[in-house]
Amino acid sequence: MSAPSALYSRTPLVTDWSQRYQIVRKIGAGGFAEVFEAIDLKLDRNVALKVIDERGGVSSRVLREVEAAASLSHPGIVSLFDFFSDGRRSFIVWELVRGRSLAEVAGELTDADAVEAVAQVLDALAYAHEQRVVHRDIKPQNIMVADDGHVKVMDFGIARLLDAETLTSDGDMLGTVAYMSPEQAAGRRAGPPSDVYSTAIVLYELLCGANPVRGATPAETISNVVAGRIPSLGERRPDLPLDLIDAVDVAVLHDPAERPSAQELSDALRAVAGRLGGRHLRPQRVLHPLARGLRRAAPLLDRVAGAALAAGVLLALLPRLSGYPQSWTLPLSVLTLALWLVLPTGGLAWLLGVLAFPVFNVSLGLGVAYVALALVISLIAARRPVVAVFPALAIFALPFAGALLVPAAAALFGRLRGFLVAAWSGLVIVTYVLITGISPSPFTGFQPRSHLAAHLAGDNPITVALRVVRAVATAPGLGQVVIWGIFALAIHTT
Repeated sequence: MSAPSALYSRTPLVTDWSQRYQIVRKIGAGGFAEVFEAIDLKLDRNVALKVIDERGGVSSRVLREVEAAASLSHPGIVSLFDFFSDGRRSFIVWELVRGRSLAEVAGELTDADAVEAVAQVLDALAYAHEQRVVHRDIKPQNIMVADDGHVKVMDFGIARLLDAETLTSDGDMLGTVAYMSPEQAAGRRAGPPSDVYSTAIVLYELLCGANPVRGATPAETISNVVAGRIPSLGERRPDLPLDLIDAVDVAVLHDPAERPSAQELSDALRAVAGRLGGRHLRPQRVLHPLARGLRRAAPLLDRVAGAALAAGVLLALLPRLSGYPQSWTLPLSVLTLALWLVLPTGGLAWLLGVLAFPVFNVSLGLGVAYVALALVISLIAARRPVVAVFPALAIFALPFAGALLVPAAAALFGRLRGFLVAAWSGLVIVTYVLITGISPSPFTGFQPRSHLAAHLAGDNPITVALRVVRAVATAPGLGQVVIWGIFALAIHTT
């Protein structure tokens, strides 16, 4: 006799279950099941009572849930207390977790919170895998974040014991499509690597605000999963640490054999958590949901903002520099805008190239120094071109005493990248103030008036570069750079 059948034959028949369990309220429903909060009158404790209608022909699924859950005892897994039937329905009594599902709190978690939550899920799965149990349905709705911040995995309802071949067969496609592994979506056997894949997809979604494989229809989603059409996490969130990006990218590889184990992925996430400003799970109900919403639209915002700033730079600079007829200013700006919207890296290269000719007209030395700087900027900003033109926002905001909004906005780029972008913006604004000689103000670090513009002429690029460095590398100038970077860092960690 198979293990499920043996278990079912021993299932207690309890027709007067209401004498022990008192229903308090309904807390969930789905498929053939409803979940209630109830009071165990015998043990005087609150429990979660899952009621499953056997008329739907799901008795084998009920038995799987009981057998898998009964074999597990871990602080990160919801405990099973009891199981019985009244002849028409099956009842499963679970530990009651007070809190909300990961799906409900997703918009309130910082990046550090998300990584910590998923690391706790992986710890629980690593234990389950050691017991030869595979969950097979990891998704945000099946992960609870308790009020004390601890994470618990629930609903091993479609788990498969590795030793019980009768519990599943090829073609069985249970589970939520958008979190299925490629082998699950293809109807093949799902092992521990399948849970790792699904968990990594959950983390990807938490960090980016959208599931990377979800299509307009279930069929499109399955097609994306089976084909392995998942963009690198770095394309959606280039501000994240490379170690974190690599860990997630490897965990969603198409070949199960190439994915890390649950414990290996958990260790990798915890190793990088410190660089995300690690903290205990707690709600962030104002700033972080706003920041997460902006990050969801980051690729589009980057493209639009970069195009607008690039066009603005040409509109502001070309009339002041000799090099092109004045009638060319608007067409060149519009062309830059259009090119950046289509291909940001191409737009940046075009912008730097357009500016080169007027700069060479100032002096040969300045032109050569500019070309060297442009090459460096192109390499550094290749992955996110908007970073190169972001300081222009500070210059445009300067007349309105709004320059300090720029390091605040830079915080949206992330912890380290935000600091660097803010510092880069501070460096540019200091140089701009020194060249133009505008009145000092608290928004520009009280930079002294300068005649730097008069010293940019000359044929030796090294001499020109040294003049600029000497003018900027003063206590007020470097202080401006550091203060803006720290300001962005403080805003990011708020």
